[in-house]
Amino acid sequence: MTESPKMKYSETLTTKRIILFTLQGVSTGFLFAMWGQIQFYAANILLIPQILISFIYLIYSILEAINDPIIGYLADRSKRFTSRFGKRYPWIMVGLIFGPVFLIFSFIQISSDITVLVVWLIVTMIIHDTFMTSVEINHNALFPDLFRGSTHRGKVIWIGSILGGIISIIANGLVPGLIERLGYLVAVVIIVIIAYIFVIPYNYGIREPEEMKSFRAELDATNRGTSSVKEILKRVFTDKNWMGIVIAGFAWAVGGACFLYGLNFFVVDSLGLEIGDTTLPLIMLYLVGFILAPLWVWISKKIGNKKAFTIGMCLNILGFFFLFFITSLPGLILLFTFQGIGFSATSGAIYGLLRAEGIDNASVNSGKREEGSYTSVWKFFTAFSYFFQTVIFTIVSAITGYDATLGTGNSDTAKAGLIFQMSIIPMIIFLIGLLVFIFMYKISKEDAIANKIKLEEMNL
Repeated sequence: MTESPKMKYSETLTTKRIILFTLQGVSTGFLFAMWGQIQFYAANILLIPQILISFIYLIYSILEAINDPIIGYLADRSKRFTSRFGKRYPWIMVGLIFGPVFLIFSFIQISSDITVLVVWLIVTMIIHDTFMTSVEINHNALFPDLFRGSTHRGKVIWIGSILGGIISIIANGLVPGLIERLGYLVAVVIIVIIAYIFVIPYNYGIREPEEMKSFRAELDATNRGTSSVKEILKRVFTDKNWMGIVIAGFAWAVGGACFLYGLNFFVVDSLGLEIGDTTLPLIMLYLVGFILAPLWVWISKKIGNKKAFTIGMCLNILGFFFLFFITSLPGLILLFTFQGIGFSATSGAIYGLLRAEGIDNASVNSGKREEGSYTSVWKFFTAFSYFFQTVIFTIVSAITGYDATLGTGNSDTAKAGLIFQMSIIPMIIFLIGLLVFIFMYKISKEDAIANKIKLEEMNL
């Protein structure tokens, strides 16, 4: 079932293997759905002022930004366990074993003192993120290395998008319900247990074939697996194609965070509903997203990843504009359903293919496989997305007079700010990110095909 006799690894890349590989999205999907509740939990349960929440995310973002390139670089340079366990496997499994525990700690209210709570959240969030960054960077680095052909990559993406969409629907339906009925602490414990269960089959999906271990060990021995920090940074930051991907991803991360994390505030404090009422909009967003994933993969094969991603971003921008005029839950559900069309491409199917395409191009140009280092630069930028999102919310709150403790007692101006920060602001951010991407990213469909051939010829 291998795509061609030139595929580097003799192990048959079966559909079963691909499904097991995509189970990473199940564990991290549940964890991320719970992690996304921290900001609302801090504001409305711990009663931490919005300005301090921004401070928490600033420190978190700075430390995460430091961690990301270090982890990526160390993973690329690691040689001790490559021949026995593989290049990426140890980094992924250590992260998945220890990371979830610290998510539980984030939802333990150890004190009533605001300063103590702020410090506690910073520490637990950073440790959790460090382990999960190890998972994300190395899983994303393993993808273009293990799956070399377009057919296999496409199958990984659309199966992963479908599975991830299903899990997102379940997780975003389950988490608010658990919180409403059992509280935050019990909810996070249940979510972590579910995540651990799926780590077991996932670990079989990321075990690297013997030929792949030998190949990566050979690259390490010939210094084709990494470079000096100075050389890597210079190469990455002068790679316009990769930086186009990074900036587009950063724009999506900031705008997407405003859109998704603003939902709780808008539904509870503007519409006067319960947090459980956020479930249906999120379900429709992810339902449409996973249903359309195979279609987006097909579209990308026909017109190329760049054009497909551009179409998805344009649909998102249009959706943000219409969101500003929503004043009811039914309208919100309809709008989130529409946004699922674009999000299927920009947060799932096409963006994953773009990253793999960009790494192929970088490997051809450098003569080295440094997936971890390249991925860590992408993570470095997205690390600040949550900080910028909280700053945006803080500024909007200051201008409109929004106070989380007042709930629906906020003024009409404050309530208008809640929809503005999850619609017009992300619309502008997405538009800027798209324009930069179009200007910088020049890899055509034909270039991507040629790069795969060159990698074979270069024995990379």
